[in-house]
Amino acid sequence: MKVTPSDDGTYFVESSRKEKHYVVDPKEPSCSCPHFTVTMKKKFGWCKHIRAVKDFAEGRDEGNYQKIVDFVREKGSVELLELERLFNKEAVDDLICQSLLKEARGIVHLRR
Repeated sequence: MKVTPSDDGTYFVESSRKEKHYVVDPKEPSCSCPHFTVTMKKKFGWCKHIRAVKDFAEGRDEGNYQKIVDFVREKGSVELLELERLFNKEAVDDLICQSLLKEARGIVHLRR
């Protein structure tokens, strides 16, 4: 899902159909998608667009994941602490949990 910040603190999030965008306000949180306005708002839940903005703001989006993987690919192996210092710790953990990266004794490399 493509997330684009706007000047007023809201975000535009591309719908899964690609021809629509929804407006997300992470402070509320609120979203202009039908799922949120009809169902999730009443349940005090988040829709996938609000989650995408939260992940984007925390550096846990596909673009940042790719930067981490590319960095590790270029280096061959990297100390975990260095990777967490350069990038978002949770994003690094996500990639390890997804088995895209492997960590052993504090060294991270691409899973083969």
